[in-house]
Amino acid sequence: LDEFFPVAQRNYQEMESMLGISIWEKRPILRLLGSPEEINDWSSRCAHADYAQHLGERSDAGDWTPFLKPGFHFGIIRQAARVNFPKLLASFRDQILAADRLITTPFDYQSADQYLKEYDRVVFCEGYRALHNPFFPDLPWQLAKGEALIIRFKDPLAVKIVDMLKKTSLIAPLGDGLFWAGGSYQWHYPDLEPSAGERDYILQRLGEMVAAPFDIVDHVAGVRPSVKDRRPFLGPSKQHPRIYIYNGLGTKGALLAPFWAEHLAAHLLEGKAIEKEVNVIR
Repeated sequence: LDEFFPVAQRNYQEMESMLGISIWEKRPILRLLGSPEEINDWSSRCAHADYAQHLGERSDAGDWTPFLKPGFHFGIIRQAARVNFPKLLASFRDQILAADRLITTPFDYQSADQYLKEYDRVVFCEGYRALHNPFFPDLPWQLAKGEALIIRFKDPLAVKIVDMLKKTSLIAPLGDGLFWAGGSYQWHYPDLEPSAGERDYILQRLGEMVAAPFDIVDHVAGVRPSVKDRRPFLGPSKQHPRIYIYNGLGTKGALLAPFWAEHLAAHLLEGKAIEKEVNVIR
């Protein structure tokens, strides 16, 4: 966190300035502590010098108080933030379209050589679809489908909440009284659509945290490009040295992406070595 968080904050804030939007929302996570063991473990961790600047204890839940089940103690995670990716992606796409820097025609793997006649490198950033990339076969993927609910509490006081909430699930304010609630992990799944089973699973977890009634506004699903050794994939294809991959960011992509993008850029532009633990040839 000490390495990744400052780089993420700097990059996203630079993109805010470049695009004229607000996407970086630094806000703490209120951590619900239920059992004596959880409370003791948290207090012990807070007293550790390495964690003192990141973790703390709270006497109350603040604006979350009327929404929670009784009986919790509270911790706080100070170094946390949310990035508004829908706004970021839409704004960035508009800018590079306007600058004629985005090719929107469909891409297939057979056309890679054509692009290499014009460009120095082709870097594949495909998320879970990299499972089918012929230039990077047999990588140890461990893809994880996840689902989340978008909810709205019936109590109008919910619009005042800014802290994220964490116990068995994470609840993050999205603005306008909406909250993201999730997520879940499925290692085997028949399709990419939201499922009733995962909705019920998330609702069960939320029922362990909150007592206030809410409406389900939306139910979303996606696939995380996770890797068995929990390290990203950066570097060239064994088959083609000018074709690269940047992928495998897993469950913490928002945090990791800026750091490893800078690392890959330094390799491509300055010839710096790719760290062994993230090099795709490992």
